[in-house]
Amino acid sequence: MLNQQHPLLNTIDSYIEPLLKRVLQTKRLGVYYGPIKLDSVSSSCDRNKNDCFKLSIPYAGEHLVWNILFDSQCPELGPDFLFNDQNFLMDPDIDIISTRVPSLVKWNANDTDALLNVLNELLWCYKEYQIQLLGKQGDRLQLEYSTLVGETEICKEDIEVMMLPLGSKPIEARFLIRISVDYSRLPPRVNKSQNDEAMLLVTFYGPDWNRIMPQLYLSKNLEDVFGGPESLRIPPLPPNKYLMDYVPEVMKFMEDKINSVAQCFENRKEFISVLIVLQRGSILEYDANEFHWIIIMLEHRDFHFIIHFNLPSTFPREKPQIALQSVYHMTSQGTLYREVLDDVPYSPRWPIMLMVDKLLTYIIETAVQKFQANSIRNNRFQ
Repeated sequence: MLNQQHPLLNTIDSYIEPLLKRVLQTKRLGVYYGPIKLDSVSSSCDRNKNDCFKLSIPYAGEHLVWNILFDSQCPELGPDFLFNDQNFLMDPDIDIISTRVPSLVKWNANDTDALLNVLNELLWCYKEYQIQLLGKQGDRLQLEYSTLVGETEICKEDIEVMMLPLGSKPIEARFLIRISVDYSRLPPRVNKSQNDEAMLLVTFYGPDWNRIMPQLYLSKNLEDVFGGPESLRIPPLPPNKYLMDYVPEVMKFMEDKINSVAQCFENRKEFISVLIVLQRGSILEYDANEFHWIIIMLEHRDFHFIIHFNLPSTFPREKPQIALQSVYHMTSQGTLYREVLDDVPYSPRWPIMLMVDKLLTYIIETAVQKFQANSIRNNRFQ
């Protein structure tokens, strides 16, 4: 399956292929949950099989492009590397390599994880290199990093920093921060992902690094749960506030969102449960997973009709949409006649039992007579 997704794998030397395949199967190398991409392949000795390749590795909201160079004629030797950031390990000391990249010094060609281990160690070295660059840009950025790690729950493993552009005087500093909160409180989901992720990307600009732009990125499933990107407007980050104060604020924002989603789910579930209890002989169908809708059939003076209750994600803050549908009368488009009720009695502060009772009473005593007359008048077969 992986060979089909990465057809270039079929062109790789048989000694190198399992090492590369293991890397491409890895879903997270650093902070960001995302795949490592195989961009291109080549051969060091014009053989039929390739032994050199280029990888694109997610890092701090960007991608590091690293060329990995094997020699298929000497398979016992480990790889060489060319980095798109040419100042990184430009002239490495052997002691630094043996200390920080031991998997490369003690290269074991029989270990399937050998290349992955080297990449992990090199990525950690790259992070340390970028942290050192922070300290050369004045006190603000270094203070941001040290207080974030030292004064909050955020640890070094949850942060990636990057100075841009690479290899020249930086004009932009990026902090990618993993926001770890308890997602288990979210309601059950049909398409639940094991990889719920929230990432805060904070970019510093300006001569004094006092122009700051925070952005929150969520995995697709989380974004859908919270109602899309428009519902996730995180607080602004003014120049006089530091990350050590701001990141816990964003974490609190996320926790409040989770609590709100969980409470709305319980409210929708209670609304549908009350309807099932009160009208258990009239239930046609309902959403038993996320409790967004229920359909019932009622009768009033020998007139049968269907009621569609649709509950928005933010219920009860946002009222339910209620539609009546005839079981007798067709429109000119060949569908059963249907009306949406707009002026139903509603308050988000009512207890759910009272809310359901008032809605059913309004439908039976007020809405259905007008709906019956309209459905007869609009019947295509009249």
